[in-house]
Amino acid sequence: MLVKNVLYSALAIFLLGLSSYANAGQIRTEDGYVIHYNAFSTEMLQAKAARSYSIVQSKNRVMLNISVRKGGKGNLLNTKAVEARVSIQAINLLGQLKNILKTTIKEGKAGSAAVYYIGIFTISDQETLKFSLEVDPEGKGKVQKIEFTQQFFVD
Repeated sequence: MLVKNVLYSALAIFLLGLSSYANAGQIRTEDGYVIHYNAFSTEMLQAKAARSYSIVQSKNRVMLNISVRKGGKGNLLNTKAVEARVSIQAINLLGQLKNILKTTIKEGKAGSAAVYYIGIFTISDQETLKFSLEVDPEGKGKVQKIEFTQQFFVD
């Protein structure tokens, strides 16, 4: 039962991350891998999911969610979660580096597993961050560099 609840919580986080409600999520497809990434307020998480991963819900806290899947040729249902080496950096417009606590979440059994790389950090109202992600799917040395800018609103 606990595994089922945790799996549902992870799925809720993943689906929330992909919804337009959570800032549209972004996708990069390279070399047979699909990399999903997005950042959103921890207040958007379901309370049960936040509790199960000890994530503090607050309008001043943001969660960056990254997942890597292999195969599928554009069809998410035909992809398989894979591990990756992930590095995250975020800098605000003043050039200040954000301290991001990164956690890896692995759920499920082989063949139907899910792997998420979660970064939690605090923000100020109307703060704009430039994110630099480096994702090396399956540690094969083919690093995908992803950059995006996002503004966050607290009030």
